[in-house]
Amino acid sequence: MLVSKLFGSQAFRFAAVGVSNTAIDFIVFMLLQHLTGVAAAQIIGYSAGTANSYYWNRKWTFARGKGWDGAELIRFLLVNLSVALITSFVITLIPATIPVWIAKLCVTVLGLGINFGFSKLWVFR
Repeated sequence: MLVSKLFGSQAFRFAAVGVSNTAIDFIVFMLLQHLTGVAAAQIIGYSAGTANSYYWNRKWTFARGKGWDGAELIRFLLVNLSVALITSFVITLIPATIPVWIAKLCVTVLGLGINFGFSKLWVFR
């Protein structure tokens, strides 16, 4: 029963979707950062993960049903645009002596916290 509750919880589902978002984001970021610079790669990678996030969080994590809700999509995009801008700014503040993958990991954790809070309380309410 406890295992069923844990794996069925919104937090677990959000985390599972987050793993796939993070993988997409990280792969795109690592492929592009030498071509575009870290700030642009952060925005592009984060955007790729965001598209995955909206689909799976709406369909599975927060079970919002069929169809599209324009206001919900706007809230989702506002939150994710804000997180993308914040994390893009923060990653530029991390010293170049720190490996880029560690810097990316740090801003990913920051973005996850902000995103979950706003997704639960505002986007998919």
